[in-house]
Amino acid sequence: MSFSSKLLLWYGENRRTLPWRGISDPYKIWLSEIILQQTRIVQGEPYYLRFVEHYPTVGHLADASEEEVLKLWQGLGYYSRARNLHKAAQVVRDEYGGVFPSDYEQIRALPGVGDYTAAAIASFAFNLPYPVVDGNVIRFMTRLEGIFEEATSPACRKRILEILKERLDVRQAGPFNQALMEFGALACTPQNPLCKRDGEMCPFAGDCYALAHDVASELPVKKRREVLPVVNLHYLYLEEKGCVWVHKRGYDDLWRGMYDLPVWEAAEAQNSDACGEAAEPVAGLTLLKEYRQTLSHRRLHVFFYEVQAGSPLATQIGKNGEYRKVDKKTLSQLAVPKNIATFFRDFNIF
Repeated sequence: MSFSSKLLLWYGENRRTLPWRGISDPYKIWLSEIILQQTRIVQGEPYYLRFVEHYPTVGHLADASEEEVLKLWQGLGYYSRARNLHKAAQVVRDEYGGVFPSDYEQIRALPGVGDYTAAAIASFAFNLPYPVVDGNVIRFMTRLEGIFEEATSPACRKRILEILKERLDVRQAGPFNQALMEFGALACTPQNPLCKRDGEMCPFAGDCYALAHDVASELPVKKRREVLPVVNLHYLYLEEKGCVWVHKRGYDDLWRGMYDLPVWEAAEAQNSDACGEAAEPVAGLTLLKEYRQTLSHRRLHVFFYEVQAGSPLATQIGKNGEYRKVDKKTLSQLAVPKNIATFFRDFNIF
């Protein structure tokens, strides 16, 4: 039995039921793929359903404001995905008349769409013969073929693509790619892969390099972890007569276009060399909470302080043209970073 036949047979018996599976609508397929980038299915599925409900077509998404899109995306992180999602929808509306392109190169040229996402959309929606290579596929194929190049390297990806192009069933490109990803997600897992489970047999057991050489735990070869820098953030919560002072992020930073609280610059300067330390006590200021958050490129240690109305610091906030007051009741309508949303929930602010 061929590689493709084994894979599709396993897929027919084991695939999960997912809301974006079994459809050919390129808009919904694209939406699901962007949401699931660096996001687990259990976390991403409710976001997908909410986006489809709010924006049933690419035109609805294109016509929304960026703030609305960021608000709906809130909590998923990696907000550049949401901004690119919005930009790409506008490209489809403006350049393709609201009809999602069916050409691989046109799909690949959309903002936020890389090689994997373009191949997924092209094959799932239009059955075009472009193999997908994501983390699950890399794990499966490096073990099956005994590929010891570092998993995220161009050499590793190129070798896997060459192998898959030879094995891809062009008549069933979409199901083949979905089966490939599903096998990595459910069978060739990071820990306890199918070959190690009692009573179950991997359909590729007789062909697998990792099983034959007992090196499944060594593949794929991982990149050495870098030590992430620690960044301290000191936020100020100032409430006056039912209003809260907020700050809209500029368009040159991590959370651009979103809202957060005023930042205590003096505290940041005091602790520029400190690793996650609260600032020295200041009159009219009370430390409320601290959180830790790890991003892909840095670790955040976030402090929240309550500012006493009428204090010198409150006066400074009021004079700063970057800050403005909003009705406390409307805070829930603003798109805010995860740590701000957590703080608001923990203190019943909305």
